[in-house]
This record gives sequence, C-alpha cells and structure tokens, in this order.
Amino acid sequence: MGVFDIFTKEKEVEERGSQPMSMGAVSLTSYYGDGKLASEEEAMKIPAVAAAIELISSSIAQLPVYLYKVDENNEIERVTDDKRTFLLNDEPNELMNGHNLKKSMIRDYLFHGAAYTKTEKFRNNFLALYRIPIKNASVTKYRQNGYKETAVINLQHDTGGEMHEFEPEELIRVLRNSGDGVTGEGILNTNSDIIKLAIDEMNYTKGILKNGALPLGILNVQSKLTGKAVDKLRDSFQNIYGGAGNSGKTIVLEDGVEYQSVSLNPNDLELTSSKKNTMSEICRIFNIPESMLNSDANKYASNEQNNIYFLQHCLSPIITSIEAAYNKSMLLESEKRQGYYFRFDVSEMLRTTEKEKVASVVAAVNGGLYSINEGRRVLDRPNIRDDYFMWNLGKVYY
Repeated sequence: MGVFDIFTKEKEVEERGSQPMSMGAVSLTSYYGDGKLASEEEAMKIPAVAAAIELISSSIAQLPVYLYKVDENNEIERVTDDKRTFLLNDEPNELMNGHNLKKSMIRDYLFHGAAYTKTEKFRNNFLALYRIPIKNASVTKYRQNGYKETAVINLQHDTGGEMHEFEPEELIRVLRNSGDGVTGEGILNTNSDIIKLAIDEMNYTKGILKNGALPLGILNVQSKLTGKAVDKLRDSFQNIYGGAGNSGKTIVLEDGVEYQSVSLNPNDLELTSSKKNTMSEICRIFNIPESMLNSDANKYASNEQNNIYFLQHCLSPIITSIEAAYNKSMLLESEKRQGYYFRFDVSEMLRTTEKEKVASVVAAVNGGLYSINEGRRVLDRPNIRDDYFMWNLGKVYY
C-alpha cells in the first residue's frame, strides 16, 4: 500500500451473486394434496376471478391515454401530434391494437404483479411497442455494495430454449407491490389461500355432480376377497350407481355386503353459503363492489355511486401505476423537466346514463366552466356558428 493510497476512492465492486426470479413460475398448490400446481389458466376457471379480471382490464383498456404539458403559466395543454399516444391508443405494432395491448398488460399486472412492454426506438423516436409474455420472462438481479441493485430481464424463446436479455430501461415496467422497481407481486402470490379455496370448492362440486350426489363410502363384505374380486366389486358398484345419469337409483346389495357413507353431503358443508363468502372475498381482493359481480349484493343506490367506488378504489391505483411507468420510460429527461406527463381520461366512466351525462354538461355550461361549443363537443354534437359562455351579469362585471 502506497502513502497516497489512503486518498484513493475505493472502486465499486459489483457482486455478481445473481438472484434469478421467474415471473411466470408463480403457481398455487391445491388443497387436495395431489401436488398439481394451479396456473393462471386454472385460476381463470373461477367465475368470480374471470369476471373481475375481465371487468378491470376491459374498463381500463377502453380509456384513452393522452400526453399533456404544463407551461410556465401553469396552464395545461394537451399534445395532439405525438406518435407515442398513437402507439398507446391505436396501433402499438404491426399486429396488436392499443386496446388489446393494455388489456393483456393489466392481466399480467394483476396475476403476476408485473407487465413488461418492449419499446422499439430509433434515437429518441418511438416506433413500436411489443408485449413481453410474462410467463416466459425471468429476472436476474445483481447487487452493488450491498444496497444498489441492477437487473436483467430474460425472455425465453419459443424454439430452442434460448434466452434474450433486456436491460430494464428497454422496457416499460408496470409493477404491483414492487420493492425493487423490476419485480412485483400478483394475486397468485398475495392471495393464494382464497384462490385455492375457490378451486377446491369447484372441484368438490364437480365431483358431487359427476358421482350423481353419491357420497364417498365403504363397502363392507363379511367374507375375505382377493385383489381381483375387490377391484371387480368396486368397479361394478361405481358403474351401476356412480355418475349423474344414475342419480336416484335404489341401491341393492347382496347378502353379506353393507354400504357405509363416510363423507359429508353438500347441505352439511353449507357449500352454497361458502361459495357466496368466497365470491365476496374475491371481490375484496380486487377492490370491486360486489354488486358488479353479484346482482343480489347491491350496496349503493345508483350505478354512478358504484362506478365512483370502482374508479377510486380499484381502477385508480392501477391507472396511477401505469401512468408512472409511461412517464418514466416514454418521456425524455428534458420533457420531464418541461412538465410533460401522460394521463388517462376517466371522465366517461362517471357518466353512466345519457341523462346524467347531459345534466353534468348543462351544469358546467351554466356555471361558466364550458362554452356552448365545448359542452356540445362533450356530447358529440357539432359546433354552432357563434360560440359563447353562459355568464350572468355578476360574473361579467367582475
């Protein structure tokens, strides 16, 4: 060590101790204990989950996203001639449209906690957006000095099992419950118990219907049987009395054979009540008003109140996460300093009927917030020749 070495800054060493995290390997194990993993597709077989995913993804996918700018006078101006909003709303690439891209992104976000979109650029100009299938993606993280993390996102090809690496800045990353800015937690991780319970209830109900409501039981035989005789007796009993087509048949047993039921029936289990409770829990997972999935559980007096709750507690956190990802990955640093930002237009969600829509526009026009033509544009009506504001004398004199 030299005399002046004490003034030399220690070189940062990147610890290449990688932590591979597969985003597509998130899975559930059924309570039946057969070791089979429940995938995203199996979770989608739960009607309440499928309805919730469809409702949330379709609601956000239909909302347009616009680019705005705040000038030095704090006035907000919508930017209309930007390629990025065309890619987000209309045609992100050669095959997909904007609706499908946003819908698939939200599905990945809800199930797996992360949605990745590859940006294709030439210099600073965006050319296309491509969805990265989350099931085929994995993340390898590296740590510097014990606290600074970098990551590589890997995508497995369909052929040959080859991997393609992406740097984080190449992707638009929409994350749920993320602690590192690269990975997140979806409902398959955070709410596995209730999803497994719903799968178990479905499988149990299916088994009851398949067996024609014949409960699990034991055949007691007084004489000793060989292995072949046991199998033959079991198969014969199942063929005659098992299945929905044999429901209601009278059981006739030979002398020396006794049937004993060893399982609970659906009434004893209160299966219908349990399924209702499970649906309520699934609605809580997604922060959806239960009346949107179950008409018997109407809590609010109007559709508008339902939509307000749905927007504030369910959609708004997801929309904010998407907007933050767009602002981080699709804006230049100079644009961020100049006040550019992306924002979804959620105004249409709060107007559920034509009457409510017209009433809100009339109130805005009478209050002087909209001019006549601005109000007509909201209602998709053509402009009139002479536009004016509905101001009273007090406002004019002031």
